[in-house]
Parts: sequence; C-alpha cells; structure tokens
Amino acid sequence: MCGICGIYDKEHKIADHRELIVRMNRVQKHRGPDDDGVFEKAGCALGHVRLSIQDLSPAGHQPMTLDDRYTIVFNGEIYNYIELREELKDMGYSFVSECDTEVLLAAYECWGEECLGRFNGFWAFAIYDHRDGSLFLSRDRYGVKPLYYASHDGYTVFASEIKTLLEDSGIKRIVNEQAVVNYLVNGFVDCEDETFFKGVYRLPAGCLMRISGDNDVEIKHWYELPYRETVYEKLPEGTDGKFKDLFEDAIRMRLRSDVPVGSCLSGGLDSSSIVCESAKQLKNRTPERDGRAGQTGQNTYSASYPGSPDDEKRFIGDVIAMSGVSGHYVEPTGDTLFRDLEHLIYTQDEPFVSTSMYASYCVMRLASENGAKVLLDGQGADEILCGYRKARVYYIKKLLSSGHFFRGIRELVLYLPYMRKHNSTLLADISMLRQFLGKDKKGDIKRKYLAPGIRDAKLSRSYRGNDAFILNDFSYIVLPALLRYVDRNAMAFSIEDRLPFLDFRLVEFCMQLPMNAKIEGGYSKAIMRRTLNMPESVRKRRDKIGFYTPEGDWLRAYKDEYRAVFMKDDFRAEKYIDQKAILEDWDALMEKDSIGLFRYICLEKWMEIFDVRAAFAQA
Repeated sequence: MCGICGIYDKEHKIADHRELIVRMNRVQKHRGPDDDGVFEKAGCALGHVRLSIQDLSPAGHQPMTLDDRYTIVFNGEIYNYIELREELKDMGYSFVSECDTEVLLAAYECWGEECLGRFNGFWAFAIYDHRDGSLFLSRDRYGVKPLYYASHDGYTVFASEIKTLLEDSGIKRIVNEQAVVNYLVNGFVDCEDETFFKGVYRLPAGCLMRISGDNDVEIKHWYELPYRETVYEKLPEGTDGKFKDLFEDAIRMRLRSDVPVGSCLSGGLDSSSIVCESAKQLKNRTPERDGRAGQTGQNTYSASYPGSPDDEKRFIGDVIAMSGVSGHYVEPTGDTLFRDLEHLIYTQDEPFVSTSMYASYCVMRLASENGAKVLLDGQGADEILCGYRKARVYYIKKLLSSGHFFRGIRELVLYLPYMRKHNSTLLADISMLRQFLGKDKKGDIKRKYLAPGIRDAKLSRSYRGNDAFILNDFSYIVLPALLRYVDRNAMAFSIEDRLPFLDFRLVEFCMQLPMNAKIEGGYSKAIMRRTLNMPESVRKRRDKIGFYTPEGDWLRAYKDEYRAVFMKDDFRAEKYIDQKAILEDWDALMEKDSIGLFRYICLEKWMEIFDVRAAFAQA
C-alpha cells in the first residue's frame, strides 16, 4: 500500500514540477514511510511513497519503468500476481522482483487496458507512456483505493488524498455547497464524483482516465457491476458451497504478504468469520500454494467500552478462544476523542457523519503501536449480504408486495423480538428506508438548523431509483463512505487494510443471489451464518452494532467545549449553519439529538483545519 501523486502539465504552467511533487510526497508520507521516489519527463511528473508489503527489497522501488516505455506509480495490491506472473512468463516476460507492481506493468504492456479485468485486488495507479506522452490512470472495481484529481488552468494534478492535492496553490479551498446540504440533511458523503472541495473530484470506482495532448481528459467505466435484485427463489444446489469456497479463496489470496497479516475484530459476523478462517489457513499454509508462506499466528485488534451495554468484548473473547489468535484492545473515550478530533478530521480530508469511525481510527493506531502493517477487515459484507436493519424492512415490504404474503408475515413476526432490543426501533428503520427512497420528510427537522440562505436547497439524488436497494447501498449510499473512512484511518498509521468480502468474485456471486439467500428466519446474512466458521454465540446474534461509539455521552462530557465551536466570532460555516438556532436549542440537542449534531461540529472544524471558505467568499 502506498501513496501516489502526479502532474500532467505539457504547457509548463507550473514552474517547478519536481519541487511540487516532492512537497506532495511529503504530505502523504504516512501512506508510505518506507521509500519514496519522483519521475519527471516532458511535462509529466509522478510521485510515490512506499509501504513495503510484497518484496521488501529495493527492487520494488517506484516510480518503476519497463523497457523505457512505461513508467508507473501504483497504490494497492494485485492479489493474483503470482498466477499472472506465471502466465506472463509463459509468454516470454521475465521479472527481476517479487512484487506485484512489476507484474501489473508487464500486464499493461501485454494486454493494454484489458489487463484491468484480469486483476483480483484493489488499486489506483498511473502509467506514463514515453512514446506518445499520454497518461493512463485507473481505479479498482469498487473504489477501495482512492484517486482524486483537479483540472484547471490547462493542467491536471492527481493524488491519493485531497490534502496532497492542496499543495497545488492553483486549487482554491472553496466549499462545494451541494455536498454540504446533502451532508447536513441526509448524512450523505462520498456519494458523488464531486467532493466537499469545489473543483476537486474523485475518479469513480471502476473507471479509467486518459490524459493526453493539450490536457485532454477522457474518463470512462471499464467495469460495471452485474446486479440482479430478486426477492425470492429456490436456491440452486451447491449455492452454499460456492459461497464458502469463494470466501475461503478470498482470504487465502489476502494472506499473501512478506509481513505478518493481522485482523480487525469487532465481535460481529463479518470480522469474526474473517479471523476464524484466516487463523485456520495460517496454520496450514504452504509456499507452493500461498507464495512465500511464513506466518502461522495472528494478532487481532479491537475496541472495547467497559460498562456499556453495547460493548462487544464478550463476543470478541469467544472468537479469540475459538481461533487461538492473540487479542489486543483499545478503549476509546470522550476524552480521547476530544484530544484526537482535529487530527481525525485532518486524516479524513472531508467531513464525516458520526464518531463511529473514531473506533476504527483507535484500532488502527493500536495496531500500528504493535508493529502491524497489514490487517484484514470486514467492509463490504453488510452491503452484499443485506446486513443492515433497513434491508430487512425492505425485504419484508417486497415479500408482501410481490405475493409472498405468508413468508413476509413470518419474517416480520420473527424480526419483531429483535426490534425490542437495546438501541433499535422499528420506526427508526422505516424512517431511514423512506429517507433513502426519497419519501421521508424528517429532513425538515434538520433544515431548521441550516442557515436561511440554503434552508430550501434541493438534495441531489445519489442512487439509482427505488428498486435497486442493494446496489444503492453498495455503490452510492453506504460503502463508498466506509471505504474512505477505513483507507484514511489505516493509512494515517501506515497500515494496509485488506477487505476479503470485496473480492470481485465473491461480490458478483452475492449480487446475483435472491434476497432469501441473505435474509431468512429473521436473520440477516443467512448464507454466511450457515456456511462460515465462527463461535455459535456470534452466529446467533441478531443485533447490528458495527463500530459502535457512545457518541451522545462523549459529546455531553465536553458540552461546553463543543458549544464554543458555535460561539466563535469567525464562525466559518455561517453560510450553512444557523448558529443562533443551534445555541438556543443546545441543551435539548445534547439530550436528544434530532439533527446529527456532530455533523455540524465536524463541518465547522473541517473548514477551520483546511482553511476552507464558503462559496460566497471567493473574491
């Protein structure tokens, strides 16, 4: 895992390309503390900072050049690089390193852009063609690895993080107002190709970009997710076995590393199944099948909240006992959040919805303090296997409306006992579902606290209609934000985070399954529960906690300090937030937060930390 950046500036609008690339490398050095490099030629400059995971020798240095024709900077992992290397060897290619970067570059020379469909992994890379002076960029199928860019004044800059792009003084730090409205009212982030910075864009997942000639930029999709939403049908024989095989092979490939591989462990189904399966495989690895196998044991890293009814340590303990791994714990508090908040916001580049991802931040820091460089994580499972509570509400509604009346009633009856559990209400699920389908007016409550000038602003729709619920969560509403959070949190502490549930073979298989394979008998992720290894206490869980944090308690612990955010004379978000209304209702909001108060705090702190101005302040 690494950080990349670059400039395409054939007309030399920037005086010193190398100097800017060096500064950009420095800003994202946390992504790659082990090595760095710069390439410059004919109006194109590339930068790279390296986190050494495959082939720790200098042979993996980047930028890397092949046959004086192609030069690459690459962030990511190609997990099937061993198989691809053998295929390329049979075609006459030779290799001097044991890293996947060299294989990627040879694959591009051999197959052109068609190589992308052969890769199993996640990536963002840029390849400069010395022959025609063009630049080719690509991002993986599901956008696991980030790639941001800005084109202005006749040139284009790109990087792994927005803060890196901001080293280019030509990029103005102006708020994207539409992003702010979507964020404050609906809690939508990372749904669009635009970012919170006006004029800064993310290359969409599954897309490639070509830049050539007079800064001509072409973007197109190289990948489309095959998707089929079927409510109920009989499962073909062997469905469970196929799912299990795909999951196990996804784990096997993601254990390929020249440094030890650990895991995040929350105590939920996703991380528990990953830990149990990876622990089993690590005990039985062979170099013939798994590459340079050496690791046998595994460390796990977890967040715990002693005294909280939602603390998952009892489930984590069951997983550790079953798998034999070594568990490590961190205990985030309101005190640590208050201390870390500015660095957390700086790490994330853009505002985020709640403090829940602070748990991930703390887990990554814990892992780093224990020497970890690679972790397995469970992102993606909820989206491909209907893990969210709102998915069950949607499924019941679809069963009833499609003629499966008795099955729908059965699912509802089996689901009701869960709804009475702590921290869960049926009304909250229905409200969330209606919001995503564009039928909920509850956003009007949040609009009360918007500044008058944008109170009536329209929301952009970040999803494809009401009948592609799972696809919306996967591609627009939920997963893109989670991928940003985990990438920034992991890379802030120089850790590569690998996501087995986003192996494209497993994703495509699950996206073709009917919903009854995923929700059955009042349980979500039914096929996972039936087939994967995990403690029975975890297998039978109905509650959905995720990266829980006691956000309300944390904010109340620093009630006066957070209130001071809205009392500043130089309040930067005054165009977007009604300070007076929030301060008048402060005590009520603290006791029963109806608007997502943390979003308002986060927006103001983000504008301050990144010196961002409201759109009307451009002059």
